[in-house]
Amino acid sequence: MSYPRESVFIRVLLNVLKIWGGKEVSTSVAIVKGKNGKDLKEVRKMMGELFSLIGPASKLIPPKSRILIKPNLTAEENLWEKGILTGPVFMQALVEEVQKAGPAEVIIAEAIAIGLNTKKAFSANGYEEVARTTGARLLDLYDGEFEEVKIPFGGLLKSVRVSREVLRADFFVNAPVLKTHFASTITAAMKNLKGTTTYDEKKRFHYLGLNKAFTELNAVLKPHLNVVDGLIAMEGDGPIAGTPVGLNLLMAGADAVAVDTIAARIMGIDPTEVLSLCLAQGMGLGVWNEKDIKVLGRSIEEVRRPFVRACAPLELDAEKVRFLNGQACNACPNGLRIALGRLKAAGISLEKLPGLEISAGYEARLSGSPDCIQLPIGNCQKQYKHLPNYVPGCPPPAFLIADQIREILGMERKFGPKKDYLME
Repeated sequence: MSYPRESVFIRVLLNVLKIWGGKEVSTSVAIVKGKNGKDLKEVRKMMGELFSLIGPASKLIPPKSRILIKPNLTAEENLWEKGILTGPVFMQALVEEVQKAGPAEVIIAEAIAIGLNTKKAFSANGYEEVARTTGARLLDLYDGEFEEVKIPFGGLLKSVRVSREVLRADFFVNAPVLKTHFASTITAAMKNLKGTTTYDEKKRFHYLGLNKAFTELNAVLKPHLNVVDGLIAMEGDGPIAGTPVGLNLLMAGADAVAVDTIAARIMGIDPTEVLSLCLAQGMGLGVWNEKDIKVLGRSIEEVRRPFVRACAPLELDAEKVRFLNGQACNACPNGLRIALGRLKAAGISLEKLPGLEISAGYEARLSGSPDCIQLPIGNCQKQYKHLPNYVPGCPPPAFLIADQIREILGMERKFGPKKDYLME
């Protein structure tokens, strides 16, 4: 893997600073294991144990602080028990724990995924009850202002618009749920920061290169603490269509890269197989060397549970669909598979099509046959961006692929016109 010249420079500089400082950069990640992640009493006990390992809230958080907690909400329906989003039991226990520091205010804030409504997600998944019980305030970040922040080394994004509410928080807690993901292998602390940006930025991340974009976001947005909800996790076709895993686990650490590194190990995934962690290493971000990460509480081996990845075979109706795979990475075929699965689940059939030729990967070439409809997907197929059914993105979101097929079938798109996702 090659890295930009400035990234190499940063890595060299960090190594020099380590030598000058006389010691290696290090950090800690705490792990707590329980038996019932749905029982509030037990989760409160687990959360207390977690904070006793990383440091009590009263020592971590200055008094009278304005604390902002950012969960991962990815559904407008009550789906937290499916492992899709940060659960309300976890959130209540976390809010109660940070309130021991005597903060001025605790805010639970989110800017949900494209096409969804943050307030509906709060309501459906028990967050309004958490707010009533604890006194925390719910905040839809889309209702506030966003501030442009420059990426220090240029990079892919150059700059990114981040919620001003997040930037001005005295203490920022990143609170993701632990899942596999078809486009990023895992999603935990690093990727969850994408939910602090605007709708347009989220679209830009997918268009330019999702993994590199959210890794660069981690260069400018650094939570004071990352607390991972692994009570009900997800394996398989995350972030939405996977299978829940009753892991009954909590994790915490100040360094998002270190937290994700240990999370990957717990899931039975080598961190070198997670692109965002490889990119973080190349950019000199965070602590990725496992020798420099001190694990507190339970050991990785005690809690390790191999997760099924989003890598099931792509099964297509050979009479209707021809897939041209030109050295595509796993993300495009997985996204296509998930998109077709969502259409099937919605009762949408491809029977009315004369035939569909789908291409992905930089080596794939469409036949141009008049007997079928061409559907090139992903930025590796940019040579076909003039075609009406081209789907952009790296990787293209599964919902965008599904929307394009809906349009081909003469149906209404669910996520708006495709032109909104074209960034050129």
